[in-house]
Amino acid sequence: MSINYDIPREVKYLLDNDITDYYKEYLSQEEIVSFDKLTELSDVSNRNLYVIGEVTIDTGIALENMIRFYNQLDKQLEIPVEERIPIKIWINSQGGALDAVFTVYDAVEMSKTPIITINQGAAGSAAAMIFLSGHTRITLPHAYFLLHEGSAGIGQIDAHKFQAFSDFYKIQREQLKKIVLEKTNLSESEYDTHAKDDWWIFATEAVQLSVAHKVMTQD
Repeated sequence: MSINYDIPREVKYLLDNDITDYYKEYLSQEEIVSFDKLTELSDVSNRNLYVIGEVTIDTGIALENMIRFYNQLDKQLEIPVEERIPIKIWINSQGGALDAVFTVYDAVEMSKTPIITINQGAAGSAAAMIFLSGHTRITLPHAYFLLHEGSAGIGQIDAHKFQAFSDFYKIQREQLKKIVLEKTNLSESEYDTHAKDDWWIFATEAVQLSVAHKVMTQD
C-alpha cells in the first residue's frame, strides 16, 4: 500500500517556508535542548518520525514534542481532523525505556491528528508498545514483534525500597497489559500465558492478533 498524502496548499506553504522557525517558537528552551538533535529523529516537513535503535527517555520526549507540535499546527491552520496529514512513526528498535512508552502512548491517545505506526523490521518490548499506540498500525512483510512484561532493571536495594518498587512495577505491568488487551484481540488468558516469556510474532500473525492492522505491500 502507499502512504503518500496530498498536502493542502496552505500547509505546503508553511512546510516549504518556515516550519523550522515555527517549531522553534512553539517549544520553550526547556523543552528543546537541541533542535538539531531532534531533527535526527524526524523528517519535519513530511511528518516522518523515527524510532531507531534503543528507546530512551529522550526518544519519548522528542516524539511527544513533535506530536504536540503537529496537532498545534493543524489546529492553528483550522484543518478538519479528517483532512489532516497523518503523522508517521517508523520503528526499527529492540526496545528500551518503559517511561518513554507511556509518554508516547499518552501523546498518541490525545492526538487528534491521525498517527500511523510502521514496523520497518523490529518492534521489540518498549518499541512494540509504541507501535501499538498507533491509530493505524502497519508492518512490513518480514518485520517482527516481541511482546513481554519487560525487565525490572533493579540493582541492590534494601528490602523496604524493593517492596515499594515491586508495588510500583506491578501497577506498570497492569497498565501494559491493559494496553495490549485494548489494542489487540488477545484474550486475557492468552496474554497471561505468554506474558512471562519472550513472545516473538511475525507480520502475518501480528495481523491475525490485531497487533498490526495490515501488512504493507506495493500498489
